[in-house]
Amino acid sequence: MRTWRFQFSKKLTNPKIIIGVCIFLLGGAVYGGVLKKDLRQKLENIRMAASVYDRNGNLIGNLFYYRRIWAPIEKIPAGLQNAVVAIEDSRYYKHNGVDLKGMTRAVLKDLIPGGPMEGGSTITQQLAKIALLSSERTLGRKIQDITYALEIEQTYTKKEILEFYLNSIYLAHGNVGVEAASRYYFGKSVSRLNLGEMALIAGIIRSPENYSPFKYPQKAKERRNLVLKKMLEHKYITQSQYKAAIAQRINAVSRNETASVGAYFLDYVHDYLVHKLGFAEEDLRYGGYSIYTTLDLSYQREAERVLAAIPRYSARVQPQAAVVTLDPTNGAVLAMVGGRDYSKSQLNRAVKSYRQPGSAIKPFVYATALEKGYTAAALFEDKPLSITLPDKTIWSPGNYDNKYQGKMTLREALRQSVNSVAVQLLQSIGVNAVYDLVERAGVTSLVKTGRNNDLNLAPLALGGLTKGVTPLELATAYTPFANQGLLVTPFAVTKVSDSHGNILKDYQPENQPKAVITPQTAYIMTMLLKDVVDQGTGIRAKLPDRPAAGKTGTSSDYTNAWFVGYTPELLTAVWIGNDRQESPMSYVEGRVGSATSAEIWGKYMSRITANRPVTDFSEPDGIVWVDVNPETGQAVPGWFKGNSYKEVFAEKSVPQSTIYKLWHWLFPGRKAEDASENPGGQPQEENQINPGLNQSPTEIPENGTDPAGIPAQSSDWPAY
Repeated sequence: MRTWRFQFSKKLTNPKIIIGVCIFLLGGAVYGGVLKKDLRQKLENIRMAASVYDRNGNLIGNLFYYRRIWAPIEKIPAGLQNAVVAIEDSRYYKHNGVDLKGMTRAVLKDLIPGGPMEGGSTITQQLAKIALLSSERTLGRKIQDITYALEIEQTYTKKEILEFYLNSIYLAHGNVGVEAASRYYFGKSVSRLNLGEMALIAGIIRSPENYSPFKYPQKAKERRNLVLKKMLEHKYITQSQYKAAIAQRINAVSRNETASVGAYFLDYVHDYLVHKLGFAEEDLRYGGYSIYTTLDLSYQREAERVLAAIPRYSARVQPQAAVVTLDPTNGAVLAMVGGRDYSKSQLNRAVKSYRQPGSAIKPFVYATALEKGYTAAALFEDKPLSITLPDKTIWSPGNYDNKYQGKMTLREALRQSVNSVAVQLLQSIGVNAVYDLVERAGVTSLVKTGRNNDLNLAPLALGGLTKGVTPLELATAYTPFANQGLLVTPFAVTKVSDSHGNILKDYQPENQPKAVITPQTAYIMTMLLKDVVDQGTGIRAKLPDRPAAGKTGTSSDYTNAWFVGYTPELLTAVWIGNDRQESPMSYVEGRVGSATSAEIWGKYMSRITANRPVTDFSEPDGIVWVDVNPETGQAVPGWFKGNSYKEVFAEKSVPQSTIYKLWHWLFPGRKAEDASENPGGQPQEENQINPGLNQSPTEIPENGTDPAGIPAQSSDWPAY
């Protein structure tokens, strides 16, 4: 008896029962108000969620639903309307928005100890919840949806309400409304559905993901048959129609689940508008806005295709990937892909996944050194290291193959991504200086304090950052190299107009470009990174018809693989990795490292630049190309051939040999160098004079703790 009383008292505290009691106490009086003008506009604008366009005016999609097609009630078959009414709200045409009889029945059933809780929301209440309210389940919201339902019924006809409802319900797999669902499940318009198909769509409404015919075909069939039974009970169909319909197989069209082009970018634009530009969620959903963005839909398609073409490896969990393309001169986001398949994972890794960059951090070490007076010809020794850390432990950073090449220039060391030289260079210039440059380049995720922080050799020399960086963040940090030393801030929206075409806001890049390094340092870094692509670890990114510069990066144990690179007009970052940071990308086919990312970069960039004119990197004032003796790293007169090669310098930083100084003293008005002899900025005969370059370029590994890995062979990539 005590248990029964406890259950009964617990049932009495249920919000639905309290609401039902309140309605009975009010005598079931009909509410006479109509929906206020602002709420009417909000409801009617449910069909007008913001549309998003690319920079050429092409429609990308809807900001909230990537599959939604509005169907007038006249185009929706009566059979489907009846099926929905039968299963969701059988007294729809008899109540005024709140079904007192149905709610009473639900209240009485809910009072039975041990019995299931019964639903009592009408179609009108469900519409109020979808269009006008949040999805929270509180007593206050329930009372509000009753109030709105009564007002909706006083404002619109039953047919109008049903049209709103049937075009607003979520029906799984990203489909909103019966027209989109009909095309998705059956490959035809809603007007052509048969009785069984109508019943199946009506049945999905209650629990879309659980009654999907693709996910749970048997449950979907049982639910469909229940809808048909309800239609028979309410005399919407005959006995013979019922028997014929339940005998039908579910003929949902087989399909590979795909999302529309730009789905990750649409999510990014939504967050960008709300959190950066201050738009209210409600305005974006109901304002009928047209949002014009920086995206180039043709670039976006190619980015999604190249990630979709990554071969499958022999593992249950496949690596994920992300691509970001920027205009390095102003920060416009031209393409953004946050994963290999949006329909399977909506996490936008381009902006939300922080991962270790590996050797992709090294250009910041080299740029800092150039700013401090080092040159690309400076000599270091590639050798084993043993470094005593502040906690007295010994750190011995090694090269990938545990081989060391001895004396080499900084150009050679960056080309081959030699770890020992990067560490020595960082020791020489100081971790604080490099940390400061990375931070000024827009990386906000650095960790400065605590036991594990980034003010150390390993994070800044080899990319083992404490928190990591996102692909968008690292792409942004490279913009000073591609933009004559100027950092730009990424932006995605150019203007927003209302439903009548009036421009509400017109946007320009968020901030003025900020000088981070000198134009001369930026150009020298570009020439060094071009060398990485031409004959170093990034050779798989080399483009067939135009110059490119960039850097590979693979974190320890092959958990992240990067390539960040640029042409004179476009900058792209590619990342590959498992969502679990600790999971290495090692498979039967080989290890996935930065060579794979470089190959993806090259395939993608060659497609999107195919119709662009070929241009070269712009050389700023204050740059000279000088003959250098590789044995000393010093400039020599042009006639002093030997094994000399052309190297690029800031005009005031040329390391002068005695004979070079003497030549200039004897002939002060005559230049010992001539940039026109080397317009492309390539070192002369470098393969003959540099150690370690006798192997085939495709065999050059990325050294140290971030090897390039084994890329997918070109023959494994399907045509796209």
